[in-house]
Amino acid sequence: MPVILTACTQRKRVTPNPLLCARDLPIGTVGQVAEAWMAKVATVETVAPAKDIYCGRSFVEAKKAADSAQAELHIVSAGLGLIHSQQDIPSYNLTVSRGNQDCILDKLQDHGDADWWAALGGHKTMNDLFDRSSGLIIIALPSPYLRMVAPALQGVSDALCERIRIVGGRDVPDLNPRLEGIRLPYDDRLDGPQSTLPGTRSDFASRAVRHFVENVLATAPLATAKDHAELVEIALAGWDRPSSKLGTRMSDRDLKSIVRDHWSRADGRSTKLLRILRDELNIACEQKRFARLTAEIREERAL
Repeated sequence: MPVILTACTQRKRVTPNPLLCARDLPIGTVGQVAEAWMAKVATVETVAPAKDIYCGRSFVEAKKAADSAQAELHIVSAGLGLIHSQQDIPSYNLTVSRGNQDCILDKLQDHGDADWWAALGGHKTMNDLFDRSSGLIIIALPSPYLRMVAPALQGVSDALCERIRIVGGRDVPDLNPRLEGIRLPYDDRLDGPQSTLPGTRSDFASRAVRHFVENVLATAPLATAKDHAELVEIALAGWDRPSSKLGTRMSDRDLKSIVRDHWSRADGRSTKLLRILRDELNIACEQKRFARLTAEIREERAL
């Protein structure tokens, strides 16, 4: 049976437990902070299977891909390590995305995201999953999450490497040559006018894995990584890249004013707000800057 790895999402169907917010953790070493966080996790009850808690387009597309491929879906979680989609979990607020008040990296005096995930047991759990699986393993992660798990992939055997496909993580160009050889060549043609699955950068990896399982893996389940890459190129051949939109730039003050005006319409959802700015209002805003500004607005609304 194939295995698909996707990323957790900030959006959740169940309101996060107020005891599980990274903003409330003390600053310390990665070991100290991980110990404090896991102690909190141990004190709260689970509320539902992971597949019923995470939401948003990126997770929906990953679930569709897993259903189509009849694959096990596992989730790389910045708060819980590696979890099965059927596993009961608590709802929480913790991310590795900068600009968010629950970004765990702001709490670490030393090391970074990969060390944090290893401290949660993520590296070990992922290697255990690889050891007991016998089918194809598709790693479909956005850049922050691929960067987080990359150290655990460096030492995989050649035989295991043959069974792995990497989708996404376009902003992680420094994987070692063996891993680059199993990365499928999806690019921004997936967002062009001929694409059936256009979207945003945040859901790119999940859209790409859905395209792969439905259009490539379904017809060539036993192909090599090289052949799969060639089939992806054939599938995308003739697809144009999206036209560039320069957009209107503006100050933080003016941008926050516009975001506040559309806050209720988007129900405070960052992805929807960003699409409104870029697609409807033609306003340019970098994703990290937008995350910082929306975090500031959330703090204002919480007062």
